[in-house]
Amino acid sequence: MKITGIIKPIFVIDANNFATKARQLLRNEKILFVEKDGVFRGIIDRTTALQITESKTTITALDIAKLPQYQTTPDDSVEHIAKKMLKYDTYILPVFEDNAPVGWVGLSEVIAILTLENEFIAKRKLSEIMRKYPIFLDVEDSIIKLWNIMEEIRFSGVPITRTISARNGKYKKLVGYVSKKDMLNSGHVRIALENSKRRTNPPKIEKVMNRTPLTLTERDTVSTFVERMIENDVSRIPIVNEGYELKGIVGKMDVLKLLVEGKS
Repeated sequence: MKITGIIKPIFVIDANNFATKARQLLRNEKILFVEKDGVFRGIIDRTTALQITESKTTITALDIAKLPQYQTTPDDSVEHIAKKMLKYDTYILPVFEDNAPVGWVGLSEVIAILTLENEFIAKRKLSEIMRKYPIFLDVEDSIIKLWNIMEEIRFSGVPITRTISARNGKYKKLVGYVSKKDMLNSGHVRIALENSKRRTNPPKIEKVMNRTPLTLTERDTVSTFVERMIENDVSRIPIVNEGYELKGIVGKMDVLKLLVEGKS
């Protein structure tokens, strides 16, 4: 099956626009195509945009644009694209025709198609594929620590927990989640990074976290994960029990690996 039906249109930003404009646009867009005098000069994604921490800067979109390391064509197949995304650990592939960008393909749509074609994997329980020891942060941690962790692990989001005392001991209760989009939407992160140079006390993660994160349970299936992922436009979903104890996490790449490698 060719990718023609899932190619999304490009969103173009002029090379002379300030990088802060690109950062603002990426609150809603996932990737920007930078052009100068009608010629493609590179792309900007959310990871790159997060590097612009100043509220005012003379850095332009062209200054931070990067030529894509990986790309594809409209004639490529969904199956081949899936293997490329897994190999290069990327959620997005730009689509080029005659050396010019014509759109991009996202991992969500690729996973949705492959899941529909594989009923056995679609019915697998999340307990079988989830990462049982996810990286998380405490609600009392600072935004600076959050920033450093996101820089290091390059995940699309991090669960936020609070330590709860119970009869059987302590456990980590999920109380929030922070994604790259949350960080772009919040001015607290930028201000904290600017103030960190002056050694002021940075605000806590609760200032930027989503307090009502999407969750699933170990009993839910891969099919349910894909449905929620598409409906809510998310990349990773924390797995919790009835008491909201963080038990694991499932991400797009976890499901993609299962689909591509065909594990049973």
